[in-house]
Amino acid sequence: MTPLSKEFWLVAFYLSKYGNTIQGKETTPPVELNTKSWKDAYKFFYEKFSEGKTIQAFENSLKNCRDTFDGHTDNSSRIGWRDLEGKPTRLPTLAKSVFNTYNSISRETIWHELQQMLSAKGNKGMTENLTNKKEKNTNPNWIREELILALNLYFDLDQGQMHKGHPDVIRVSNELRELQIHTEIPDQKKFRTSSSISRRLGNFKTMDIRYGGEGLANSGKLAKEVFKEFNHNRDKLRKEADFIKQLYLKSKTVIKTNISEQKVNYKSEFLFQFHKNREADPLVIKVKKEMVLSLNKSLKCEVCGFDSVFVYGELGSDLMEIHYNRELKTEPALESSSMEDFIIVCSNCHKVLDKNYALIDAEDLKKIILKK
Repeated sequence: MTPLSKEFWLVAFYLSKYGNTIQGKETTPPVELNTKSWKDAYKFFYEKFSEGKTIQAFENSLKNCRDTFDGHTDNSSRIGWRDLEGKPTRLPTLAKSVFNTYNSISRETIWHELQQMLSAKGNKGMTENLTNKKEKNTNPNWIREELILALNLYFDLDQGQMHKGHPDVIRVSNELRELQIHTEIPDQKKFRTSSSISRRLGNFKTMDIRYGGEGLANSGKLAKEVFKEFNHNRDKLRKEADFIKQLYLKSKTVIKTNISEQKVNYKSEFLFQFHKNREADPLVIKVKKEMVLSLNKSLKCEVCGFDSVFVYGELGSDLMEIHYNRELKTEPALESSSMEDFIIVCSNCHKVLDKNYALIDAEDLKKIILKK
């Protein structure tokens, strides 16, 4: 029996994680595949991965792999494969590697990788699917950062102001077009226009119990989650919206004026990997957290001040991370690191620091936050 490839497991993971859950019904395939039938979804990948299997054998194999992931993906309504104790079945080594690698990666990125993978072999199903999408001029789905900016606008406007000609609607449209978060935008002219912003505000009306009129349906799961998260926390919403604009719209200016060109020159994959390896040492994580707790009795982000236990109670007791805060200008030697080289950070600040590695450090990020 030919071992299953990493790419095959990635397809199964994608089908499991992004299948659409319909209340009271079975899940349907991810919307990117343009089909409601799981059989058609499996056939979509047959030409690339069949490896001599019959269509029936291929479907069964892909379905079994998808079932294996179902017990591990957060949003799956399916039970998936379970052991005798009712726990999700243990993932094979390669499947576990795929899960650990892609579970925190965005849906857009995974779909883009699958597109490239299938297009490389001239997959007929992929070609037809992409042709249909081009005919429809399908632009990227809204992501969290965009929804936060739109929702912040929603709460700033009166209901009668939420039309495409309002200056603030036009302003937010321009901001979303300037974020440069998406790697591919098929139709620039239709991307996040003032009309699309107005429609998104109409979606929020449907979720708002204070609105007595009729809003627009088909808002999407993520939009509902964002609305629920910030509906009763406007201060947090405003801060996150300001931070997104500061990071994506103004960060280039901040970096040019405050960060020397020397930092960019020594940025390398090796230094970043060394940086991440130091942060991943379980003993360092344990010792650093215990040292901080012994002094401060709590773990707070040393950049933004976020306290996960204060916000989430016991559920947030193990959410804080450590960041290797030592500047690396040359290839490091094998000497051990001091605990002072590490700081406690929340996951959001950590992602920003990693994304802008060698461009901004913890102090730079702290200054950006304090400017708000």
